[in-house]
Amino acid sequence: MRLPHGWRKRAPALDRTRSTDAPSDVILGELFGTERLARHGRHLARSQRIVQTPRHVAPRGKGPLLSRLAATERVLRAVHRTLAAAAAEGLETSPAGEWLLDNFYVVQEQVQEVRATLPSDYYHQLPKLDGDGPLAGYPRVYEIAIELIAHTDGRLDSSMLELMVAQHQRIAPLTMGELWAMPAMLRMGFLENVRHMALRAAADSEDTRTADAWVTRLLGAEDARGDALSRALTEFINNPPNLNPAFLTRFLQQIRSRRADFTPLLWLEQWIADEVMSIEEAVQRSTQHLAVTQLVMANSIASLRKIGSIDWSEFVEGASLTEAVLRRDPSGVYPGMTFQTRDRYRHVVERIARRTDLSEHGVAEAAIQAAAAAERASGSIAREAHVGYYLMSDGLAALERSLGYRPRLREVLFRAARRKPSAFYLTGLGLLIGGALALLLEPAEGALGYGVLAAVLLALLPATDAAVAAVNQVVTLLLPPDRLPRLAFKDGVPSVHRGVVVVPILLGSVESVEEALDHLEAQYLANRDPQIRFALLGDFVDADAQEVAGDEAIVVAGVEGVRTLNASYAASGTDAPFYFFHRIRQFNAADNRWMGWERKRGKLVQFNKVILGTDEGAFSFIEGEREWLRGVRYVVTLDSDTVLPRDTALALIGTMAHPLNRAEFDERAGRVVKGYGILQPRVSVSLASANGSRFSAIFAGHPGLDPYTTAVSDV
Repeated sequence: MRLPHGWRKRAPALDRTRSTDAPSDVILGELFGTERLARHGRHLARSQRIVQTPRHVAPRGKGPLLSRLAATERVLRAVHRTLAAAAAEGLETSPAGEWLLDNFYVVQEQVQEVRATLPSDYYHQLPKLDGDGPLAGYPRVYEIAIELIAHTDGRLDSSMLELMVAQHQRIAPLTMGELWAMPAMLRMGFLENVRHMALRAAADSEDTRTADAWVTRLLGAEDARGDALSRALTEFINNPPNLNPAFLTRFLQQIRSRRADFTPLLWLEQWIADEVMSIEEAVQRSTQHLAVTQLVMANSIASLRKIGSIDWSEFVEGASLTEAVLRRDPSGVYPGMTFQTRDRYRHVVERIARRTDLSEHGVAEAAIQAAAAAERASGSIAREAHVGYYLMSDGLAALERSLGYRPRLREVLFRAARRKPSAFYLTGLGLLIGGALALLLEPAEGALGYGVLAAVLLALLPATDAAVAAVNQVVTLLLPPDRLPRLAFKDGVPSVHRGVVVVPILLGSVESVEEALDHLEAQYLANRDPQIRFALLGDFVDADAQEVAGDEAIVVAGVEGVRTLNASYAASGTDAPFYFFHRIRQFNAADNRWMGWERKRGKLVQFNKVILGTDEGAFSFIEGEREWLRGVRYVVTLDSDTVLPRDTALALIGTMAHPLNRAEFDERAGRVVKGYGILQPRVSVSLASANGSRFSAIFAGHPGLDPYTTAVSDV
């Protein structure tokens, strides 16, 4: 076709590159089925080479992946601003751009989640890839994540993830740290796709803006007088914009929709078809481009959402070879522990493996073998037959020596402090008291005799108080509290570990009995379990005689109240869970009063004897199924104003029942030498109780400000 006079024929560059966004392009590959994905997982494990870094060499910098995350965040924020500005102008946004605008908060949350779950120290512990490939220096687990994304059409499927990890570990086991890092790596991979699609959406928006600007210019030039149109067309031909499918489709659609009788339209269409591509091809490629961009963006954002819904603790335990070894615990205790306890065991295995030449599952195997040897030697399930004895208790030192573990200096100091706590505590206290006295007595320098003594005595109390507070704070910071291991009892408390919750109380009226039973029922409803029952241990208030008016009514109210509660819950198929124990007054010669023997302490002592069957006459009035009490092993004691939160009784019993916590009584020494006979959990003051009196307001501290604390350190 002949061009208008003055036009020079110049072929434009075809679809200029939109981004050179290293290190990788969009994470998309051939869709694999389960069998091919399994083969690919094994092949990937064989092909990976890991950087061998000496343990004493400290890594520097953030690393390429964390640096990439920061760059990705900057890119996404910039694209979001661009697309938001275009939308505010009324400019048409691509479907992928709309996805980003609608879900940008999701993207921001995922970036912050990666930062929170992948700190720099943790990142540097992950095995890195060696070689000269595009992912050299990146974590091995990141390559696994992006290969999974590439070959599952960019959609997260937990079953496919488990398959690929399992097949990879048939050739090359992953560390616990790598398994826990998998959600962060998947987030990074999907964010990489979002980044690329966002750049495409931004480029599409710019193409739309440019196309609309050229259409407006050409149509305006046709309306103008003279050769304005010829000059505009000449510039378009000689110095064309990026004539990619998105631009061409938008450009021609806008001209046709705004002015179908535009004179040079046929010439432009023919020239574009001759020099670049046909209109049909441009529309087809543009449509395909928009569809792929939208699909990848939608799948990536949907997968980012799904990552948060997966139970990663279950995934890690199911995939971990270390976990599989530890579950062979000869005592059979390990699988029944809480997740938090099992995780602490695994952290010990990780720590030992990092400072020895063994793998994590090799360390776990050594602990299992030690427990198995103890079981064979004892012929029974003893404390030493539990794998935790070698990971959390007295057997740890021997296991570390056998594996050639070399503790860090900090560990050496901490362990020395735990072996000689009094020496370390009192030495630090003495040094701080001396320093505080020196500061306080500096103004008294030069005083003599009684003046010096008086100054020392006056300064000793504030100096000691400050020193004790400082030492306690330092100890708490440097030595975090030990959390006791715990059994989970997911199916409820076993009958061999049954327990009873008791509330010792003074009952002075029928109303006090009703209040006490209402309180007991509330604790039962929060801690319902067939093997946990609830008892009220009552005493009359002190009096001048053994019996006074109103005593009989109190006993009748207690007995009838418990019968009513048991009948009410028995109707729903529950065994009678409530008891009422009550004692008569005895004469106390020291106080010259009639009262319950030894009051609260006496009730608990006598109740324990009732359970053991050695003191049937301690309580004059008993209501409830006595035979069930013969198998009680644990007693949980509450005050009349103490609340037992949901499932707390089960947690307390699960803690006491753990082999490492079970009390071992030495008959010769007359005391518990291992484990615990009494467990005192943290007791916090409720907001209502804190304001009950001026005394409680002074000593309650700041209730409600720290409701999520799970452990408190007692220096």
